[in-house]
Amino acid sequence: MLNTNKSIELRNEIDLMVQYISKELMSEFGKSKEEAMKMIQESEVEESLVKDKLGFHESPYNWTISILTDQNDVEALEKHFYH
Repeated sequence: MLNTNKSIELRNEIDLMVQYISKELMSEFGKSKEEAMKMIQESEVEESLVKDKLGFHESPYNWTISILTDQNDVEALEKHFYH
């Protein structure tokens, strides 16, 4: 039973982090909800959080920068940092 509760708790934590990251992608970088979720999925954020729980100590903003870098979205990064 304890194991089930831990996996449910982990799933909830991952879902919450994904929500925060998607909000960051939308509010700071102008991505649509669909774009944000696709980028998060392609960057394998959930898998990374399952493998290494230290990822929860990174801010959603840092995750967002990592995702944009991973996706080679130079345009979004340049707009954010240079305008």
